[in-house]
Amino acid sequence: MLEITDNTVIITRDDGTEDTWKIYFYYHNPERNKDFFFLFKEEDPDSLIVMASEDHETLMDVSEEEMKEAQEMLNTYEEDPDIQEIK
Repeated sequence: MLEITDNTVIITRDDGTEDTWKIYFYYHNPERNKDFFFLFKEEDPDSLIVMASEDHETLMDVSEEEMKEAQEMLNTYEEDPDIQEIK
């Protein structure tokens, strides 16, 4: 189960334990019909992972092709001057 509140994702596992992540950035890919989330642990902000969701209820690993696309999106997010102005 996935719960998104503000910039926080709480993942509840089948055994009831919860894992909390912060959202650095996310985007929707309409061609894949998936949302891609760049997540990090608040206590370790340098470790960024990418996960996808088709239903906003579960997260799944991304394929190698999706990872390349996600990296391009992240680079744009971090380097585009127009985006930097609105951050």
